[in-house]
Amino acid sequence: MGTRRDDISREQRAQISIEVLGSNREWGKVVELAESYDVSRKTIYDIASKGQEVLIAGLAPGPHGPGQVEKLIKVDRNRLVRGSVVLTEVGVSHRDVSFCLGELLDTKIWPSWVNIELGKMENAAAAVNEGWHPQIEETLAGDEIYANGQPNLLVVGNDTLYIYALSRQADCEGETWGCILLDGPNCPQFASDAGTGLAAGVKAAGVEVHQLDWDHLLRPMWGQVARLEKAAYAALTQVEERTALFEGTKTEKRLHQHLNRWEQLSQAAAKKVEQFDAFYKIARQVDNWFALIDWQSGHLPEVTTAIKQLQALAEPLQDWSGRIYQKLKTNLENWAPALFSYQPVLGQALQPLQTHFGDEAIAALSRMWQIEADFKRRPFCLLERQRRQTLWADSLDQALALLGEPQLWSAWDQLSQLLGRSWRGSMLAECVNSLLRPILDGRKHTDQGCLELFRFFHNVRPFKRGKRAGFSPAQLVGLDLPDDPLLLLGLDPKVLI
Repeated sequence: MGTRRDDISREQRAQISIEVLGSNREWGKVVELAESYDVSRKTIYDIASKGQEVLIAGLAPGPHGPGQVEKLIKVDRNRLVRGSVVLTEVGVSHRDVSFCLGELLDTKIWPSWVNIELGKMENAAAAVNEGWHPQIEETLAGDEIYANGQPNLLVVGNDTLYIYALSRQADCEGETWGCILLDGPNCPQFASDAGTGLAAGVKAAGVEVHQLDWDHLLRPMWGQVARLEKAAYAALTQVEERTALFEGTKTEKRLHQHLNRWEQLSQAAAKKVEQFDAFYKIARQVDNWFALIDWQSGHLPEVTTAIKQLQALAEPLQDWSGRIYQKLKTNLENWAPALFSYQPVLGQALQPLQTHFGDEAIAALSRMWQIEADFKRRPFCLLERQRRQTLWADSLDQALALLGEPQLWSAWDQLSQLLGRSWRGSMLAECVNSLLRPILDGRKHTDQGCLELFRFFHNVRPFKRGKRAGFSPAQLVGLDLPDDPLLLLGLDPKVLI
C-alpha cells in the first residue's frame, strides 16, 4: 500500500497533491481522500509532500535563453569510425584524429587503428566512385596540382562541379593525362590553363574543343595595371611633397636644391603616368574581347577579327622591358586562337533558342544580358553608362515587340541560364583544387586513397550557398543519394540512447 500503490495513476496523485496543498482546503478533506483511495491518511500526506517537492524543484528559476537538450550517445566502433572519417574530411591529421576522439568521447584509440580504418574507408570510397557513371552532357574543366612531388589531375563538370576524375600519377606527360581523359565522359568542350602536359593530354585524347582559360591572361594583366597605377600615384605624391618643401624654403641654396629635385621627380612621375596610361589602354582593349556577346550587335564576337586584334595588341609590348611584359606578349600571340574555342559549342547551344524565338529577339536579349554583365564587372563613366542603358532599353522594347510579354520572360530565363554557364576557362576546377590543396599540404604522405575519399565527400556534400545551394554535385548529375552519405561506405547509422 502507501505511496507505492501502482493502481493510483500519476494524474490522480497530482490531483491529490493539489487538493491537499490548496490554501482553501475543506475540513475533513484528507479523511475523504483516504477513504476514496482506500489508503491511510499518512499516505495522503506523503503524496502531497512528494508533490510539493516536485513543484519546488520543477519551478526553480533556471538560466535564461533556450535550454540545452542533453543527448546520450553510444560510443561504439561505428561511431569512432564515423568520427575518424569526418575529422579527416575537414583536414585533421591521423594522429590528431585519435587525440580529438579521445578528448570528445573519452575513448583511447591509437593512430595505427585510425590509419587502418581510414584505409578501409578509402577503398570503399574508391569503389563507390568507380561505380558512378552519370550520364549528363556538360563541359568539363581540368587542372593539375602537385603534392609530395607528384602530379594530380582533377576533372570537374562546369555546370555541376561533379568530380569526374581525380588521379595521382608518376608523371604529367600527355599520354598519361590522355588515358585519364579517355576514361571520362564524352564532353563537347574541355577547358584548362596553358599547361603543356595537360594540353598534350587533351590532344592525345582527341578532345575536339580545348578552351584556354581567360583568367590566366587577364589576371596578371590587370595585376600589372594595379602595380603601375600604384607606382604612378606614389611618384605624384613625391612631387607634391617636394613642392611643399620648395614653398616652405627661404634660402637660395635650398630653393635651388629643391627645384632640381622637383624637376627630376616630375620627369619620373610623367614617365610612370605615361607608362600606366599606355598599358591600361592595352589591358582595356584585351578585356573588351572577354565579353561573351558583342553588346552592340547581340551576336558572338567575330573570331578571326578577335584573334588578329589580340595578337596585334602584343606587338607594342615587345619594346617594354620586364619579364611580365614578355610573358603577356607571348600569351597574347600564342593563346589567342584557343581563347575563343568555346564559340562553336556556344553557338550550337544557342541555335534551339534562335529557332524557337527568332534570331532578332535572341540578339536583342543577348545585348541586354551582356550590358548587365559588363555593369557587374566594372564601372563605366557617366556617358558610356548612359549610352549602354539607352541601348538596353531599346533592346527590351525590340524584344517585347517581337515576342510579347509571356514569351519574353521565358526566353530571357532560358537565355540567361545558358549564357550564365562557364564557357571560357578552368576556374571551377581551380576552385575545387583550392579546397584540396590544404588537405594535401597538411599530410606528410598522400596517395590515391586520400584523393578518392576527398572526391567522394565533395560529390555527396550539398553546397551551402550559391546557385547550387541545397544540392550536392552527385544529385545535380542525377545520382540518388541516401540522407546519410556515409552509409554508402558501409557504415551503420548513428545510434542515440
